[in-house]
Amino acid sequence: MSERTFPLTTDRILAGRYRLVESIARGGMAEVWEAHDDVLARSVAVKVLHPHLADDDGFVERFRREAVAAARLTHPGIVATYDAGADDGVAFIVMELVRGQTLRQAMVDASPALPTREAVRIAADVADALEHAHRAGLVHRDVKPANILLCQDPAGGVRVKVADFGIAKLQSGGGDLTQTGALVGTAKYLSPEQVEGRSPDARSDVYALGVVLYEMLCGRPPFAADTELATALQHVQATPVTPRQLRAGIPRPLEQVVLRALAKRPEDRYQSGADLRAALLAVDVADDDAVPLVERDPTPPEGVVPIIRRARPGWAPAMAVGALAVAAGAVALSVLPGTDGGGGGGGSGRTATTVVGPPVAALRATSFDPQGDGSENENDARNAVDGRADTSWATSRYDTREFGNLKDGVGLVIVVPDNTPLRRLEVESPTRNWAAAVYVAARPGDELADWGAPVDSRTAIDGSVTFDLKGRRGGAVLLWITDPGLGNKTQIAEVSLRS
Repeated sequence: MSERTFPLTTDRILAGRYRLVESIARGGMAEVWEAHDDVLARSVAVKVLHPHLADDDGFVERFRREAVAAARLTHPGIVATYDAGADDGVAFIVMELVRGQTLRQAMVDASPALPTREAVRIAADVADALEHAHRAGLVHRDVKPANILLCQDPAGGVRVKVADFGIAKLQSGGGDLTQTGALVGTAKYLSPEQVEGRSPDARSDVYALGVVLYEMLCGRPPFAADTELATALQHVQATPVTPRQLRAGIPRPLEQVVLRALAKRPEDRYQSGADLRAALLAVDVADDDAVPLVERDPTPPEGVVPIIRRARPGWAPAMAVGALAVAAGAVALSVLPGTDGGGGGGGSGRTATTVVGPPVAALRATSFDPQGDGSENENDARNAVDGRADTSWATSRYDTREFGNLKDGVGLVIVVPDNTPLRRLEVESPTRNWAAAVYVAARPGDELADWGAPVDSRTAIDGSVTFDLKGRRGGAVLLWITDPGLGNKTQIAEVSLRS
């Protein structure tokens, strides 16, 4: 390959017909220009291989094979390839010019997350395009938001197009379209088998699309670390936080689709883009416009069920010293009931020794109902922090333990002084078999996603429970009830915090 004799500039003409207009994108392999095809009188995109790669005859051949492979893909959801060539040291591919924005740009604009219906539609369209590529024997290997383009459809709406098969792999006999022996792809979207150096197939693209869908729904990818290598290893070693823990309103069936697409073992995932698309289209993501099925009864006819405070086992005299003076404050050394062990809640009878600080004064408590009318029995929320066992706050009574299929949960927010170190949240309740997660944040959020990831969670709680807040600092704590328990209603008599 000869040296490029002069740099690319506006109005440079390649192959006697493609007049460069302006540079519109730049990647690790190539630069993309908007250009005008003087022969067919149309705008096109021209991908130009970087000069240091154009000097490698082997790489130029792989670049040419990319164009040949991509040109075989004729699908409305895949950016079309028109031509390829070389001109005075410039290796290039001519493609369809898509006017619009990348999915990455759309996600930034929609921060923190895309609407559920839109995310599902985009993922289904990408899955359809990938299925076409897979049937043609091509694996993309770099499915990510930057390679998914959104453009206006002439018929109205938004059309989704998959771009850049530059690191694609032929599934049978053709080998990589990039250099061999290298880990190719983008760390946040690599499948476990790619990280481990195993050969990717269609299911690797399914995994990457699962990561993209997770990010569209949750506003963050399932795995992200300080380095690219650490991020890649998390795909092999770590378990993602479930989407519904990060964002309220995601239908359970959709969460199941996402998690199956993210299965570590390829055989546990959807086996094709078509399978994933079918699963997505089967999810009901319609807005809930049903008449609420909630019975608003903050004080039921039978009255409030009292909580009897019992002396906790394991206190002095079993312990010779009831408190240790530390620095300027007193730290109580106590043996707490094992309500925070073993994934189930209170009543296990097991004990654990722990050091906790003094109680944290709650400034106020408010209800949290982001998927409902904004609040839930708000007038009673203060009862949860009034220090009295004969008053309480309770959720409404729902038709089912899935909150009547109206929402994913409801919560109670406890506001404390700013930047308080928090170690324990103790909840007193008579409710059986309920479930909840706890979040700590600098300030109360308007949506569940504003609270970040949960600090602790429990299922099948029988009555009272203690949550471990791990010393997190914050100004607000959210008790997010994910299952109202027996009777389809959770009653909270008292909550207290310790530093």
